[in-house]
Amino acid sequence: MRLSDIKITPLSIVVAICVFYAGFFLFGNNESPLSGANLKVLYTLILAIVLFITDVLFRRMVPDRKWVWIIQTSFIVLIVAMILIFKKI
Repeated sequence: MRLSDIKITPLSIVVAICVFYAGFFLFGNNESPLSGANLKVLYTLILAIVLFITDVLFRRMVPDRKWVWIIQTSFIVLIVAMILIFKKI
C-alpha cells in the first residue's frame, strides 16, 4: 500500500480521536468501574462507528477529494454546533 492510496478525511481524523478518547477512559482512568466512565466509553465507541459509516458513505457518494473535505468539514461543524445548542437547552 502506497502512501498516496491512503485517504485521510476530516471524519477519519474525528474517528481516530474518538477511539483514542475511549481508550484513554478505558485504560487510563483511575476511577471505579461504576463511575460512569464505562458508559462514556460505550457512547464514544458508538459515535466512532456511526462516524466511520458516515465517512465511508461520503467517500462513495462524492468522488472528488476536495468536495469530500468541504462536505465533511461542514458536517462536523454542523454536528458540533448542534451539540452545543442542545447542551445550552
